[in-house]
Amino acid sequence: MASIRYDQVPVVIEHGGRTERMLAYDCSLSEAADLTPVYLLGKQSIVEQTPQGARTASISFSYTPVLKGIIDVDIDKVGNYNIINELASGLKNSKASQTSGVSIRFGRISGEGLLSSYSFSLSPYSPVECTVNFELFGSGENNLPVTGALEKESPESFKFINSKLAEDVGHTAYSDFMTAGSPATITDNQETGVLQNINYSINFEYEPVYKLGQEFPAEFLYHQAREEASVTENVYETGMHFTGNGESFYLKINSLSNNNAMEIRMDDPVLSNTQASVRGGDVIQTSKTIRSFY
Repeated sequence: MASIRYDQVPVVIEHGGRTERMLAYDCSLSEAADLTPVYLLGKQSIVEQTPQGARTASISFSYTPVLKGIIDVDIDKVGNYNIINELASGLKNSKASQTSGVSIRFGRISGEGLLSSYSFSLSPYSPVECTVNFELFGSGENNLPVTGALEKESPESFKFINSKLAEDVGHTAYSDFMTAGSPATITDNQETGVLQNINYSINFEYEPVYKLGQEFPAEFLYHQAREEASVTENVYETGMHFTGNGESFYLKINSLSNNNAMEIRMDDPVLSNTQASVRGGDVIQTSKTIRSFY
């Protein structure tokens, strides 16, 4: 019986001349055709199913970010990884309306996609777990959303060394979370609070531009991004006040070696909601959600 094991389908992305093999936990690929039935008077069944939109595909996966690793195996060159975080940070601050995609390969299936969502969760003493989704639209006359067939790949076909890749993964043990340049959460009584976890997400909105005679988009226009972070603490009144008055929120996630880091900056976030709860035998827990738009 034919089968493909999880260790035979690596996830690889390419962008800007750089290649990154993801430390992915899972991966999901889906394709869809936008069809509508056509009915005629005097005929009971449909005549045909006709397209009313282009074929689309999407790919999503969860992974732990690698902050530094081998970026050129032929010369054993080491450099910064984490293409997706850099892509998200650059895109949300971009003034250009037109955008290009990222090449994604999964078990010999490949396509070019646009980053539609990126999120991660931070909790004490845990590797950072990110979840990402790319929309694969294809482009021009002949470029399909995905090409190739799902086939297994031997680990030897990639020269990347797993042990070296995993040396500098993102971890919360040495990570900082700051507002207004201060890494501490301080109560009104100048007592340090406990920051328990953070859930971060950003979503991007694009508009495909179609030409007559072509199924797939000729280009994509980037419109806006929505960024959100939910913060859980053990005290309600902390030094983390968000009023939209030019106060930025920083997340700095370090590696276990504490030598490399990835950074995220939320520009001028506004506090959208807060919540406090407590039950018998426990301390009070609070949460707040902040949002930024670009």
